[in-house]
Amino acid sequence: MTEYHSYSDILFNKQDIPSAAKSLRDCISDLLSFQSPLLTPSIIIMRQGELSTRHRRDFCMPPWGKENMGAPNNALKAYMSRPDRIRSVLEYYLGEKLPADWACEETGGFVPVRDASGKLSFRERDFLGKARAWGFQFLLGLENQETVNLTYPWRVMEMDCLTYGRNIDRIQERNTTDKVHYGSGDDFKYRYKREDRLEPVFNLMLYWGRKQWTGPLCLKDMSADISALPEKLQDLAGDYRVHLVSMRNIPEKDLQKMDSDLKYVLGILNRTASAKQYRKYIQDNRAYFSRIPRSAVDVIDSCTNIKKFRDCLQYQWNQDSREEEADMCKALDDIEKYAMKKGRKQGQKHGERSGTLKTLFSLVNDGLVKPAEAARRAKLPEAEFCREMKKAGYS
Repeated sequence: MTEYHSYSDILFNKQDIPSAAKSLRDCISDLLSFQSPLLTPSIIIMRQGELSTRHRRDFCMPPWGKENMGAPNNALKAYMSRPDRIRSVLEYYLGEKLPADWACEETGGFVPVRDASGKLSFRERDFLGKARAWGFQFLLGLENQETVNLTYPWRVMEMDCLTYGRNIDRIQERNTTDKVHYGSGDDFKYRYKREDRLEPVFNLMLYWGRKQWTGPLCLKDMSADISALPEKLQDLAGDYRVHLVSMRNIPEKDLQKMDSDLKYVLGILNRTASAKQYRKYIQDNRAYFSRIPRSAVDVIDSCTNIKKFRDCLQYQWNQDSREEEADMCKALDDIEKYAMKKGRKQGQKHGERSGTLKTLFSLVNDGLVKPAEAARRAKLPEAEFCREMKKAGYS
């Protein structure tokens, strides 16, 4: 029986990757980071295959569920599903441009499962797509986080197990349909041939929060401290790494290298602490913000709560981009004009009010009107009217 020591062993042979794909090859061992000599991926995936035939009843419903996710996650999920934006963040992570054969098409990360009681449920990734680069095909998973999730390494590990399990189910179904012949080195019991290979899943977590990520970045960070144990015994504990991109901390020089509107969305998020910088950035990039896509507005709104902008935006359908767009620059101008108009009205009212009070103060001072009557006309309590009169210099 063939022994596997990592997911990359069962997924594909690394030497099969074209030499031109050096950067991708270098990232494979990082992005496929589950290592466990004790519980090898072959055992894990075979058990997943068994569970699939029993509707995966042994999988319990975790505390996180898509039904609990709010507007920010929905906005980020919709926004980051576009290929050009995915390309921008992946190129930043790799530190180089993707090749000409790069392509990525969403396949849907929906996986039905059953909980311990047999109730049908599901898991769904924010994004799962079939990607191709350097002549190599793989699955790319993206997860958006606006807040710190203390169980995230386990979460992404479970999602990968379900994805690989579904992949194995399909291979088994194909082998059954094709009535393949199993040789001595194949596993006829699990309908799996030695040359069968899974599509690897590469994962990136996009963290959009303002504060620094303080959650665990691997499964060992969630586990009890085992440093007192012998090193060989420690190695028996499997681990699973999180590959995080802190979106708000991407340097400005790297934003400018991006070929998508992601650079403008992140640019505005990095300037929300200052209203002056916020407005200036919009005006300096008027060409984009005068036709900003609704999906980008949703992200900015969910991450910064720009209610006064949102209420002033009017959307129009763009046939070329197949998305609604709005003029944020006009909305900004309208808000400033309204503020100025409101200020003038308030100033005018204040001036009229001040003139009325001075007239009443003078009448009371000359003995022509009693203080109680003057206070009634000024719509003030008599004691307050007298205090204001005294402040104005009247005895």
